[in-house]
Amino acid sequence: MVLLLSIRNNYIVLNCRCGHVGIIAVQELIDVLGEDVELDVVERSARCSSCGFKRISSVQIIYVGASEYALLGADTKPEDDDAE
Repeated sequence: MVLLLSIRNNYIVLNCRCGHVGIIAVQELIDVLGEDVELDVVERSARCSSCGFKRISSVQIIYVGASEYALLGADTKPEDDDAE
């Protein structure tokens, strides 16, 4: 159970079986539906704007922006020039 409130700063990617991919800001959904709505409800009621099909094949939660900070703190091994 994922509430829209818990993913407020993210976007939802809806993949339709026809191949169309839609993206919507969660905040826009919250403004219309309210913050206590579950993501499953959004998935079940979504309709493809391309083909009109109502069953979405998959949903992804993504964060858009600040990519320069995405890997801060990632644990990587430094290259050791003396090891060769």
